[in-house]
Amino acid sequence: MARTRKQEISRGVVLFAFNSSKYNYVEMAEYCARRASSFLGLPTTLITDAKSAPKDTGVFDNIIEVVPDKNNIRENQVWINKGRYQAYELSPYEETLLIDVDYVINSDKLLKTFDFSDSFCCHNRTEFLMHPNVSQEYLSSYSYSSLWATVIMFKKSERAKQIFEALEMVQHNYDHYANIHSFIAGVYRNDYALTLALNIVNGHSTEPSDYIPWDLVHVGKNTSVYANQVDTQIPADGDHWDFNTEFTVMFDNWKNSKMRKEYITIKDMDFHIMNKDLFAGIMNG
Repeated sequence: MARTRKQEISRGVVLFAFNSSKYNYVEMAEYCARRASSFLGLPTTLITDAKSAPKDTGVFDNIIEVVPDKNNIRENQVWINKGRYQAYELSPYEETLLIDVDYVINSDKLLKTFDFSDSFCCHNRTEFLMHPNVSQEYLSSYSYSSLWATVIMFKKSERAKQIFEALEMVQHNYDHYANIHSFIAGVYRNDYALTLALNIVNGHSTEPSDYIPWDLVHVGKNTSVYANQVDTQIPADGDHWDFNTEFTVMFDNWKNSKMRKEYITIKDMDFHIMNKDLFAGIMNG
């Protein structure tokens, strides 16, 4: 079932969000959608389930309800993280940014991804704020360097369709691929599935235009981030918001059994927050 306010939009953002007993992912999606509208000038489609679907708050341009695959357990709880392959068929846009809801859009930089490829691109390298020397992640010591599904740009094309079809195949045969590539299959990871799917479509070779040419920035372990002010709706101006663009990052630097707190301020930089409690803190001040 879909509720639509705008039709025939050529570019837009797609967000998947399914609430859990611990986190309100739809609330995170609302935060992401408002910033996508402000910084990127793009509409947003939310893909969710009937239980999580919000009332029409005016934040999303489309709300598409699906039946989620709940066969994924993390930390003894159901983690609805499967089904991302549906983005290609469900997106109402010709050119789509598929973004994790815990990604903070803080600039217009993602608009450049539409110019990098005729079909598809994602991040293949990462860095951690205040912790620059972290090694790149591999599926295993016998396999590929991991790609990242945090931000994906795709265009309706035969090649992009093949990538998402391969992603579906990998999801349905995840244990098989985990056995081949020597990683633990316990928790389904979109990053690993994307890595395998893109390599399958590319014939296990590298296509440089598939990769966004800057690092995905994470907020990692021993690191906190705080909004210097809270995003605030302007009461007298309808749907308009005053968006915070400056964040303070604090890193606990342990050396010789002593901890020293280090700080930086970032501005006009997008970043990914793995810690959902930190993300909630930014949203709610």
